[in-house]
Amino acid sequence: MLNEQRKQEVTEICQKLIQNPSSSGNEEGVVKAIEESFEKLGFDSWSRDRYGNIVGCIKGNKPGKKILFDGHIDTVPVPDASKWSVPPFEGKIVDGKIYGRGTSDMKGQYTAMMSAVAYFAKDTNRDFAGELYVAGVVHEEIFEGVSAREISKAVQPDYVVIGESSELNLKIGQRGRGEIVVETFGKPAHSANPEKG
Repeated sequence: MLNEQRKQEVTEICQKLIQNPSSSGNEEGVVKAIEESFEKLGFDSWSRDRYGNIVGCIKGNKPGKKILFDGHIDTVPVPDASKWSVPPFEGKIVDGKIYGRGTSDMKGQYTAMMSAVAYFAKDTNRDFAGELYVAGVVHEEIFEGVSAREISKAVQPDYVVIGESSELNLKIGQRGRGEIVVETFGKPAHSANPEKG
């Protein structure tokens, strides 16, 4: 249940994540903030892997399936903070909404998953079967899933919930992706002046 005390706690956690800039490759500050949150929320354990991903775990009182809640904790950079109407790393609340870099992609969702797992465990006195994991993935904006695969190898989840924005529409599965490398020969030229190439 999300009472007023918990709403305040969730808000403060989200603000703390926003207050730690975490452009791809520079996630150390937000990882430390997540570690502090895992401890405060009562997670059983947490660890970092070789890429810098952080994974927290809460175990139920009975054996069962593993569910992984996954979210990236890096953001794109802020080239010019002066162009923002609110400071990008303050986590300022305006009209009941939190503003800042990464709030909707995806520090808000990450905070929600982390808090929901912890509150579920507390509210049920851990009377559930299985293990709940919350993973903070680094380098997502530039690394194309490489570090996320490291988490899957380590946890070996039965189910994965990815908290990426979807306008509250459930998405089952993952769209495909293909990469094609084309090598051409010749003289390089800009497409505005193709006759020079």
